[in-house]
Amino acid sequence: MSLTRYRIGEAAGTATVTDDMMLLTAVYGIIVGIVLVFIARRLKQHWMIFWGSGLSILSAGYLFGDLMNWI
Repeated sequence: MSLTRYRIGEAAGTATVTDDMMLLTAVYGIIVGIVLVFIARRLKQHWMIFWGSGLSILSAGYLFGDLMNWI
């Protein structure tokens, strides 16, 4: 039994994350990934190059999937 109150017409558990928020997160991920790669190359940190490039590639893949309406 739930004691939570909802307004009339409001469904329980509605989504709070919008598509625009996900797109902004993907763009932010690309930017952060590129910055990580540049800093890592300067400091010779191979693990950070791996994570930065992976973040950029996966974020770009999400944006591409959204552009093609696959997501």
